[in-house]
Amino acid sequence: MSEPLLQAKDLCVHFGGGRTMTGRRKQPFAALKGIDFEINAGEAFAIVGESGAGKSTAARCVIGLQRPTRGELLFAGEPLPFRRDRVQRQAIQMVFQDPYSSLSPRMTIGTALDELLRVNKICDSRAAARKRSVELLEMVGMPESALDRRPRAFSGGQRQRIGIARALALEPTLLVADEPVSALDVSIQASVLALLKGLQRELGLSMLFISHDLAVVRQLCDRVAVMWDGEIIETGPVEEVLSNPRQEFTKNLLAASTDLPPLEMVVDPAAPAAPAEPTAPAGRADPPEPTAPADPTAERS
Repeated sequence: MSEPLLQAKDLCVHFGGGRTMTGRRKQPFAALKGIDFEINAGEAFAIVGESGAGKSTAARCVIGLQRPTRGELLFAGEPLPFRRDRVQRQAIQMVFQDPYSSLSPRMTIGTALDELLRVNKICDSRAAARKRSVELLEMVGMPESALDRRPRAFSGGQRQRIGIARALALEPTLLVADEPVSALDVSIQASVLALLKGLQRELGLSMLFISHDLAVVRQLCDRVAVMWDGEIIETGPVEEVLSNPRQEFTKNLLAASTDLPPLEMVVDPAAPAAPAEPTAPAGRADPPEPTAPADPTAERS
């Protein structure tokens, strides 16, 4: 049997601790309590749980944004330290929950991708970076004209597509997706999930998918781990866990999951996964709100 791409062993993260102003010792909060999991090459692995269960903390450890208090991460059999070299950083990329806050509002999409590609030495010229940027946008179903616009000109689903393109720019082996569709409408969720699944199959990516919704996990992932209070309480193939959950908490999660329409998996990632979403007017992210009259009695006259 081949070696797992990523292994987490006895992963612990504690926050707080130390002493109060009076010298009394404070009890640290344990966000992760010694969890173990592994992700195989080409596999989509999900971590699910309620808010505060520790699933996003586990994702931040994998991507290198959170230093574990204890435990070990192995990538392709080699130790994965908190401080990583360029190759290790490029191999694991992240799709964030809120694409708008993860994109610079001052940069056009083209400028952001150009900087990313040239700083990391994927492209050695502006022309090559522009060509690669167009290819990345085509992979996620966005037009070339998007390169000359800023994030505020796009809808939430379009911004998330751009976030996926940016994550793919460094040609990662493992993609970490932290609640990538939780802020989107259900109809848009389906198209973004179909895009992710199609890209994973086409590019041979491994994926760590963080979610609280088992209906989403059922359609996208191969295996799942259920977290509660910083611990993994149940794990296995998705259909096995969801068809015959052993833990009461898993049953409650399953009962609370959304009714998501079936995904039409994208075979060719260059093709748009869904019809174009409505675009916000240039220079404004949301339509203006109606203003109240200056005189409150004006409404009654």
